[in-house]
Amino acid sequence: MIKETNNMSAIWLGGLGLASAMVLLSAVGTGTADAAVALDTDGKVKMFGDMRFRAEADNSTKQDGTDRDRNRLRLRARLGVSFTPNDIWSGRIRLSTGSTQGSPHETMQTVNDVTEGGNVPSTDFIGLDTALIAYKGVENLTLVVGKTPLNFWQTAEIWWDKDDNPEALAAVYQAGPVTLNGAYAIIKEGGWGNDWSALLYQAVLNNGFANGMKYTLAAGGASLTAEDSAGNDAFNSMSHWIVSGQLKSSAWLTAFDYVQGDADEENTAYVVQVRYQATDTIGLRAYFYHVETYATLGDGLFTQDNFPSAQPSADNFEGYRLQLDYKIANNTNLDIRYFDSEIITKGIDNQDSKRSRIQLNLNVKF
Repeated sequence: MIKETNNMSAIWLGGLGLASAMVLLSAVGTGTADAAVALDTDGKVKMFGDMRFRAEADNSTKQDGTDRDRNRLRLRARLGVSFTPNDIWSGRIRLSTGSTQGSPHETMQTVNDVTEGGNVPSTDFIGLDTALIAYKGVENLTLVVGKTPLNFWQTAEIWWDKDDNPEALAAVYQAGPVTLNGAYAIIKEGGWGNDWSALLYQAVLNNGFANGMKYTLAAGGASLTAEDSAGNDAFNSMSHWIVSGQLKSSAWLTAFDYVQGDADEENTAYVVQVRYQATDTIGLRAYFYHVETYATLGDGLFTQDNFPSAQPSADNFEGYRLQLDYKIANNTNLDIRYFDSEIITKGIDNQDSKRSRIQLNLNVKF
C-alpha cells in the first residue's frame, strides 16, 4: 500500500531499519540452511529459493517543481527446481512473485482498493521466472533454450536488468581464461509478423596477476530488430556496444561499464564503482551513473529500474548509489542502499526531475 508522507522518509526508514536489524539478528541466529536442497538420493534434483523483505522510501521532484513522497514495504519470493538427469542434459525451473518487468517485488497489501462498495482482494502475481534446458554434449560448450538468465557479463545493470530473464537461444563457449557468450532473445512474438528480437554477443577474459589481484575484461554488443506499427525502427538506438572491466583484490574492487548506442545524439552511458570489504561481514559500495536518453538497449527498456525513468524506459539521468552490506549468517544478509539522481535532458514526459530513494533489504535463501 502506498502511503503519502511529508519529508520524513529517511527518518522513518532509518528507524525501521535499525529496529528490523536488531530483531532479525536475534531471531535468525548464527546459521541457515546451505544453498539448494537435494530432493533425491543421487542429488540430481535440487530445490532452491530465496525471499527478500524490502522497506523503501522515495522522494521525487517533478519537472514542474512539484514534490511527492512515497513509503512502501515490499516482498519478493522465488522458488525453483534444478535437475540433471544425465551428464549431457539439465534443466531449471523457477517461479517468482512480481507482474512487472524488471521488478519481481510485490508491494505489501491485503486489498488493492478500499471503496464505499467494499474491498477488492489483492491480486499478487506468481509467474514463470526461469524455464530452461541446457545441453553440454560438446566439450567446453553449453547450449541453452528457454526463459533463461542472460549469459552476458557486466559490472552493473545498465546493459540488462538481472531480474529480466529473456526467452532466448543461448550459447556459452569456455576456452581457458576466455569465454564467448551469444544469445538470440525474442523480445516480442508478433504472430504473423512484426516480431521483435535481439542478437547479443560478447567475449570475456578472466585472468590475474602474480600478486594475487584478478581482472576481468569484456567487450560485446547487441543488434535489435524491432519495428513500430508504421514500419519504422521502434527505438532511437537499434544497435549498441559495451566494454566492461573489473580489478579485484582480497578487499577492494573497482569496475566500469561503458555503453554506446547508434542514435544520433544522447547515446552514451557509463557507470563506475568501487567496493571495499571492510570485514568478513561488512562491505561498502559506491557507484556513479551517467546514462543518456538513448544509450541502452530499447532506449532503456531492459536496464535497471531504481533510478527515475521516462516510462517505459529508465534512461536519461545522472546520479550515484551508496550501499552498506552486512552478512548476518550463511545465506542471510542485510543491505541499505541510497540512490540520488537528476535527469540530464528535461522535457521528456512522465520523468521526474530529481529523485532520491533509500532501501533496506533483508535477503534469505536456501
